[in-house]
Amino acid sequence: MRSLLWPWGRGSAPQRVRVGDDVLRDLELDRVVDALAEARPDRRPAVLDAVACPPADAKTVRWRAGATADLLESAVLCDRLDAAVRALRIMVAHRAQAFAKEVPHAARIGARVVELGAYVEAVDLLAVALGGDGVRCAALTALRQDVEAVTASAEFRALRAELPKWRHTLDEVRSVTVTINVSAAMEPESAVIVAFGPRQAEPADAALTRLLGEEVGGRGVARLFRRQPVDWGGRGQTVADVQALLEAVAAPVERALTRFRMLNVQAVAHLEDELVLLLGAARLGRRWRASGLPCCVAELQGDAGTGADLPGESFLESAFHPVLAAALPRAADLVCNDVAFGGAAGEGGRVWVLTGPNRGGKTSYLRAAGVAQVLGQCGLSVPARRARLCLVDAVFTHFPAPEMGRAGKGRLDEEAVRTALVFDSCTPRSLVLLNEVLAGTSAPEGVALASDVLRGFRVLGCSVIYATHLHELAARCGEINASVGGPGRVASLTVQVATDVRDGRSIRRPTYRVQAGEPGGASFFASEIARQHGIALDQLLDRLRARGVLPERP
Repeated sequence: MRSLLWPWGRGSAPQRVRVGDDVLRDLELDRVVDALAEARPDRRPAVLDAVACPPADAKTVRWRAGATADLLESAVLCDRLDAAVRALRIMVAHRAQAFAKEVPHAARIGARVVELGAYVEAVDLLAVALGGDGVRCAALTALRQDVEAVTASAEFRALRAELPKWRHTLDEVRSVTVTINVSAAMEPESAVIVAFGPRQAEPADAALTRLLGEEVGGRGVARLFRRQPVDWGGRGQTVADVQALLEAVAAPVERALTRFRMLNVQAVAHLEDELVLLLGAARLGRRWRASGLPCCVAELQGDAGTGADLPGESFLESAFHPVLAAALPRAADLVCNDVAFGGAAGEGGRVWVLTGPNRGGKTSYLRAAGVAQVLGQCGLSVPARRARLCLVDAVFTHFPAPEMGRAGKGRLDEEAVRTALVFDSCTPRSLVLLNEVLAGTSAPEGVALASDVLRGFRVLGCSVIYATHLHELAARCGEINASVGGPGRVASLTVQVATDVRDGRSIRRPTYRVQAGEPGGASFFASEIARQHGIALDQLLDRLRARGVLPERP
């Protein structure tokens, strides 16, 4: 059965991009994975593996993106495929029992019947889901063709016809009535199997109530054994006799099953994890749209490659960080921003220096860019109105981390080591997102160190956003470009500000909107944050007066 994730086939060892644990943490992609796997948290490891290893070829990404687009536009298609996923889940769960040697023979036969029944149900549900008008993409169309070939085969039609007979035979034995003979000394002497029944028994006989009391009689007598945990080896002769009779009942079913011994139901098992991922992306995208936020699938330009050829223009329109969106009480409070690397849309900038006030949205901007790239390259829903992306061969992040505490190493040392490691691995096709790097020193030294890092990225030509509070660094973009050659033109982004009047005072605040341009001043932002927390000088003096430490104002 065709894969919805790999057009080349699942065994083709496709090239993938590894997104490291630090990138998952810095971009909060682990929480995005939680949202994607919300309906099936047991499949979260598979979803995480898919997000952490995006494909590196455009055909694979487009193959997935087409399926995501179809699912985004058709809730009916999603609901029908969800039903197929539930059947696949039952099929996979019973397969292990059907082939486990420690499970009694009759139980293995019963599990195999359940597995085959779920297989037939899953294929039939897939046929119904994919037979509708919502299927347009290559991936779902190819899967529909495979499903149609299966349902048209004589083997599948015969299996569908035989299953009700097997099920009826096995369902006739849902309980076993056992009579235990007791001696005059109240010792069990023997047990006799009296009858089979089509229903499971829950005894609550009135005679038991009279004999043993209301409480005990109402619950019935203690069971001879329970299903969990199963210890099939030590249950005594009575259980062994029951097992022998169950095997006799299941024997005709076992003989009938031999006709289908070569049937490979595992051919559809992979669709469970694949559909969980794609349906999770569609649900998440529709949730964004329902709250008034944009959502799209990415348009791609070329393959990631491994050579020195430079990527083209990448552009995100109205991108946002989905974790921030989920944390806000109203989606209308979220500010979306454009992100561009190279080309006219980005005014030729490929290495961006992002400045702005503390808490102005710089970190969220970095995360929005990184999350959109990873989800877009996975072929999933992208949190943006439009996404035109070049595939990358790696994503690197460098966000503030706790001190590692190694002897002789401070924050600056650790930042320098991590920055050097980025240059050990990145190529012109990489995406690098740096947040307040090389801040563990004085401002003049930080500007000098960061200027050299930006020169290195300019020479290399990879896509970079360098968020910093060092406004002087952004002012040096022209000087940096003039000092070295290279395809990665350095340019300035800044968080825009607005001016409000409160109590006769002009207060400047960040708008969280990021645009290309020279940075504004920084000192007033710090003073406004200080005032919000009550630590501006006049506020501190008022606190001391309130305590009587300072005299009241005259």
